[in-house]
Amino acid sequence: MKAIRIDVTKKTFEVVEISDYKDIYKHIGENCSMFEVPYSFDNGDAIYVDEEGLYHDFEGGFKMKDWSYPVVGNALILGTDFETGESQSVLTKVEELQKHIMFVSKQEFYNTVS
Repeated sequence: MKAIRIDVTKKTFEVVEISDYKDIYKHIGENCSMFEVPYSFDNGDAIYVDEEGLYHDFEGGFKMKDWSYPVVGNALILGTDFETGESQSVLTKVEELQKHIMFVSKQEFYNTVS
């Protein structure tokens, strides 16, 4: 299935292939051992991030325009089938994300949360 990877270092969005939950860890980052979903879209897509992101080295983060604070590290956006709860290909388009996501540096992150 298709997912969108948000790379906070390169400040890019990339469509990637996911075959199982292990791929979620891989695309979020090499130190990721637990992920969480801090945000779900109305269409069933969800943003997956490293639950322990603040405990790892990170270069920055991102936030949606209506969020009061950012999340750190890379993320993956993956769809969800409402009936079964299973993952499915992402429905959100990269162009939509580019309009609504703002990248923040590590320093900007700490300025926001302190």
